[in-house]
Amino acid sequence: MELKQIQNFIETDYLKWNTYFNNQDKKTEAFAIMLKISEESGELAREVLRSFGYANQERLDKPSKLDSELADVIINTVFLAHCLDIDVPTALQRKMDIIKEKIKNNAKEECKDCGC
Repeated sequence: MELKQIQNFIETDYLKWNTYFNNQDKKTEAFAIMLKISEESGELAREVLRSFGYANQERLDKPSKLDSELADVIINTVFLAHCLDIDVPTALQRKMDIIKEKIKNNAKEECKDCGC
């Protein structure tokens, strides 16, 4: 699946289904989505912990929802970007470029330290 498919899903289906976010001003909508991302992040964290055995037996006996919870975080994050008019591919590329530069600079510093 490509990011464009997620963006199209949000623009066509998700907004129709998730009526809570309809007819809100931009600020209220952004705050509500942030709360939703926080909720979904907590659920993801709980599933990550569960996947490493950090849960009560009742929860350990249930099937994993790790992939579903991760998808919820991604979908709602892309939804927030949509609300804030952020172009996700451009934002991701910029951030990856920054990280690559930091890695490159860090490698240079390490070479100075070790003399290679």
